[in-house]
Amino acid sequence: ERFLSKARPMPPDIDIDIQADRREEVIQYVYRRYGDEHAAMASTLVTFRARSAVRDVAKALGLSPEIAASALEELQKEDENPGYRPDVPDGSPLKLLLQFSREIAGLPRHLGIHNGGMVVTGGPLSERVPTEPASMPGRVVVQWDKDSLEDAGLVKIDLLGLRMLSAIAEAVEIVASQTGQRLDLDRLTFDDPEIYSMIAGGDTIGVFQIESRAQAQVLPLLQPREFRDLVISISLVRPGPIQGNMVHPYLRRRRGLEPVIYPHPLLKDALEETLGVILFQEQVLKVARDLAGFTPGQGEQLRRALGRKDAAAAVAAFHDVFVAGAEERGVSREVAEDVFARLQAFGGYSFPKSHAAAFAVLVYRSAWLKRYHPVAFYTALLNNQPMGFWSPAVLVGDARRHGIRVLPVDVNRSGWKCVVEEDSIRLGLNYVNGLGEEGAKRILSARERGPFSGLEDFCRKTRLPRRVVEDLIQVGAMDSWGIGRRKLLWKLQAFRYREDELGLEYQEDEVELPPLSRGEMVSAEYRLLGLSTSEQVMALYRDRLRSSGVLTAEQVARKRNGEKVRVAGLVVVHQAPPTANGHHFLTLEDETGLVDIIVRPKVHAAHRAVLNSAPILVVEGVVQKGGGRMSVLAWRVGELNGSAL
Repeated sequence: ERFLSKARPMPPDIDIDIQADRREEVIQYVYRRYGDEHAAMASTLVTFRARSAVRDVAKALGLSPEIAASALEELQKEDENPGYRPDVPDGSPLKLLLQFSREIAGLPRHLGIHNGGMVVTGGPLSERVPTEPASMPGRVVVQWDKDSLEDAGLVKIDLLGLRMLSAIAEAVEIVASQTGQRLDLDRLTFDDPEIYSMIAGGDTIGVFQIESRAQAQVLPLLQPREFRDLVISISLVRPGPIQGNMVHPYLRRRRGLEPVIYPHPLLKDALEETLGVILFQEQVLKVARDLAGFTPGQGEQLRRALGRKDAAAAVAAFHDVFVAGAEERGVSREVAEDVFARLQAFGGYSFPKSHAAAFAVLVYRSAWLKRYHPVAFYTALLNNQPMGFWSPAVLVGDARRHGIRVLPVDVNRSGWKCVVEEDSIRLGLNYVNGLGEEGAKRILSARERGPFSGLEDFCRKTRLPRRVVEDLIQVGAMDSWGIGRRKLLWKLQAFRYREDELGLEYQEDEVELPPLSRGEMVSAEYRLLGLSTSEQVMALYRDRLRSSGVLTAEQVARKRNGEKVRVAGLVVVHQAPPTANGHHFLTLEDETGLVDIIVRPKVHAAHRAVLNSAPILVVEGVVQKGGGRMSVLAWRVGELNGSAL
């Protein structure tokens, strides 16, 4: 009923997740197989939002950037407070700008190309829909978006690039090259207790779909022990179940803290496997069928309406029929309204169970690789960024805490991407900001004639820009020559290297220079790599922090519920979801691990400037523990170098 209902007037969407690095191969195959008269990319309608509306209207009216900035600030206040009305004089340029910006908000601005959505037709496309040449040569784009194409009954195929598939494939290749044995992940049986213990303990950084801060909070409560628990986990921490207030009831019921309750006895069959809450799209159909007497086709039409961009208008057409059908089956209007409201909150952000199961396969495979082949796993993750929830810096820290060394970039050893070097990971040249693929090719090509013997040899053979050479020195890419980074920078200055000039002889002086400090090295690495292979930045402050009673993340984790603590760390996550009622959630990282921080609205208001700008925070609060979860409820927040704490 979900996909092949007789009442469905159009074919189902076809979604295929493909290795991100091979997605273009599949797109090109479709074009070759069907031709551009029968295959095209779907479009997206990019609409005016506050920022783009203000920018374009201000440009058309010839208004100054200052007036545009004021208009944007006023519109943002209106979004945050629907009752707010700016006090702007009639006839002023600002008044006019605000008026026009509001009028065009939501209107189409331009066509974009859907991320992987393709349309395939038997007859020529141009006989069914308007098309135009895409910006990329040899491609055609349909001028309709996916909803319009669906309404027209056309087959749409989403060819989606998934970086985790690329990472898993690369990890398998790394293991094969290191051991001579090729892993067959299709033979995994999803029943290894070691994997489930790792997941239940929240050790999931880098693991597909269950690595986020929210998942790490839920997993110790969920305690997954079999494959279907993974299916539930990735379906539970989704906007739909969260907005429908289904997460905590499910967790409490699973732990036996409250009885399983159904909104109505008629829904037991539909919701029994998920303990009375709605988690999967298929359950929308079952709920509509069992409570309101919908046919399977009507249930699917309701589900489709819930997922549309114009969901409010589309769903409204089903409300009266749903409530009337429920009342005919002896259900009170109050219960019918409540269930319909839950469906509305849930429907647009949910998985089909089949989708969740397919993703759960990747959850298990990525967790299995992390547990049994961690060096290959982290290397592949670093090579397929951006991906997932955490930055490369956090991935490197997690690898370090799992006993894996991440070695610095080296002009004589690094490739374009990260590679395994014995039992360590050698960072790739691609991590050096500003080097670029062309610069890396120069290094790799010149190195084919033998390793670089020193700075002069490197400059002579690569002719890279001086700034790039300086950056390579500062990230430690030339440390293997045994000359300090400061001394190398001095030498580069002394022989006045210019990439577009012939090399000149110079007399080397014997000046003694102190080595760069730990702080200088770590700072340069974070600035140029986005991470540090030397040490985590908080290690630099540890002696000072220890003397002032600031604990490490590892020490905080051993504290009891209700204990007062002070902790400091680099801010690696800052979230304020709309469903959190003004609460902010931070994750701080130090050299020992991560610690989650909860900031209540009043505390955030008192420390807004620091929370929104400081890269390193010191937090004073109380430990909150329960169900295997741990966080710190903040009372006070300050900058590490400030006087607040």
